[in-house]
Amino acid sequence: MNHSTNRLVLGTVQLGMAYGLSNKRGQPTQEEAFSLLDDARAAGIDTFDTAWAYGTAEDVLGAWIKERSLEKKVRLISKMRPHALNDYPDGTQAAEVVHAELEKSLQRLGVDSLEGYLFHSPHYIYLSHMIESLRDAKKEGLIQHIGVSIYDEPEALQAAELGVDYVQVPYNVFDQRLDKTDFFDLAKANGVTVFARSPFLQGLLLMQPNELPDHLSILKPELTQFIDICHRHELTQAAAALCFSGAACRADHIVFGVDTREQLEENVRNIAIDAAPKEAWVTEMKEAFGNLNRGAINPSLWSKIRH
Repeated sequence: MNHSTNRLVLGTVQLGMAYGLSNKRGQPTQEEAFSLLDDARAAGIDTFDTAWAYGTAEDVLGAWIKERSLEKKVRLISKMRPHALNDYPDGTQAAEVVHAELEKSLQRLGVDSLEGYLFHSPHYIYLSHMIESLRDAKKEGLIQHIGVSIYDEPEALQAAELGVDYVQVPYNVFDQRLDKTDFFDLAKANGVTVFARSPFLQGLLLMQPNELPDHLSILKPELTQFIDICHRHELTQAAAALCFSGAACRADHIVFGVDTREQLEENVRNIAIDAAPKEAWVTEMKEAFGNLNRGAINPSLWSKIRH
């Protein structure tokens, strides 16, 4: 296994639902999902990112793990149900919420402990009683590492300052917001492992400008420019997107998703490309797309875009 492949974490949202702007296949069958997971392991990927919110992804992963007897051979990172606190009666202890939600994921995955368990509601990083409850579950051996999946800079900085184990952040050609903060320095100083997700921006960076849905047509000029840079440097869009995250981002791991075996094989090949942060095309993309409008590059805000 080479170091670049070892940096990859397979995201599994595509295995649990029809996901992604460029996804024309829908949710894969269980047989197709098992095949993808087998291929990922064969390529040297042993860490899988999932979540309660990813449809049936935890169930699919759990069935695969059981059938292949992989309980001790893969690393699983999952995320708490978004806004879980809202569904418990007032006065319910945070520890009860965390344990109840964690137990659901453990049961679906068929394992006794998770490599990582993250808040999927970023604002929970400000709730000390919730963080302490995660830490208690870690002491019990139910979780090896605790953390949060964030969308915006303030939550990322809060997590890095607290020194939780794992922080998952968005990062791609169009979304370089964290480079303008002290986040990566803080994370390194406090021993936080960073996972950069969404290298393809939910498939947007793999599309043609005329394929963008109406509510994202605001990004047509930028996508056209991105494709032009790719062509001039003889890069596919997929290679440029993944290698940009690999070269420009200071994260420890890159979380990526695929719909097909061919995409998986392509991504494994692409991450092995030795792109340096100072390569001409990397620098060009950093300068071209380093200041895009937050509303246009944050998927959680896409439905709110107005023209």
